[in-house]
Amino acid sequence: MILSEHGRTLRNDEWTPLIDMLLDAQHVVITTHENSDGDGLGSEVALALVLKSLGKEVSIVNPTEVPPNYQFLKSLYGISHFNPRSEEEIQDLSLSDVCILLDANLRDRMGPLWPHVSFSRELGRMKVLCIDHHLEPEDFADVMVCESYASSAGELVYDFVNALGERLSQELITPKVAEALYVAIMTDTGSFRFPKTSPYVYRIAGDLVSKGADPSEIYDRIYNSLTSSALKLLGAALSSIAILDEGLISWLFISQQMIRDTGSRMFDTDLIIRYLLSVPSVKIAVLIVEMPDGRTKASFRSRGRIFVNQLAKKYGGGGHMNAAGCLFQFASDKARKVLLDDVRLFLKNHNS
Repeated sequence: MILSEHGRTLRNDEWTPLIDMLLDAQHVVITTHENSDGDGLGSEVALALVLKSLGKEVSIVNPTEVPPNYQFLKSLYGISHFNPRSEEEIQDLSLSDVCILLDANLRDRMGPLWPHVSFSRELGRMKVLCIDHHLEPEDFADVMVCESYASSAGELVYDFVNALGERLSQELITPKVAEALYVAIMTDTGSFRFPKTSPYVYRIAGDLVSKGADPSEIYDRIYNSLTSSALKLLGAALSSIAILDEGLISWLFISQQMIRDTGSRMFDTDLIIRYLLSVPSVKIAVLIVEMPDGRTKASFRSRGRIFVNQLAKKYGGGGHMNAAGCLFQFASDKARKVLLDDVRLFLKNHNS
């Protein structure tokens, strides 16, 4: 067992229930949360490559499309976008022995996949596995490994692959697997600068580089691939940021009109949240995005021991202590008013 400054890693024998279930399975489907990110996508691709190498039939099926800056992962392993109106896709999903959810611990994060996965599970056709690192997991999986000490789902998948390799006496991390895992860990640690970037995470990164991951190329593909429309949205957004309450709160609303005017896409809004904590006095950053269907998405970032996942949980969301989000089931005008009041109260209660 290896200890990091944030806690322990799982022993190889603690992966046994997951290993047993996957070795017994033949048809495996892997998915991640809606509005997928580098951690979910990289973890999916790495695990799919490993299971495929063991002779399993593996599909990656996600509830939403792959963002443009992660399209290169599809060259490592195919990723499909689930269509809940396709009888063929529903049937393919229902024929799987195992469904693995990565980088999420709430069933609703599977979006339109969950009703079909749940139905197959109730019929005894499918087992559900979960590997995640967020707080407050929901009890819905047959086997769940949810460890909040981990920097990323990618860190846990790395440990799982090594445990599986030891069980089979095989080296399972190929250059492509290394590349996908590096994407997962690098992105969810903020390029190795977030608090959970333990010495162990740096050792993992070093191992992945030694096995074929190219840090410079991966970083360039993800962060230096902005389209002109994304840059226009970023410019419009930066000019609209409000700093409130004597510098403690940064606040930004992005409307569908702003997205249309810049010719950008919903994916491009995810690039903006990082700028909202750039003012040193800001304790909580809030990004609100009007969704095409009239609902409202909110993303939170915080400094120090300010548990914004508790703020997100109030609205059915969740996440990390310093990074969380939720989806309001009503329009942005109402969401903005309700949320600003709640953020102010939340911060006041924290300070007191």
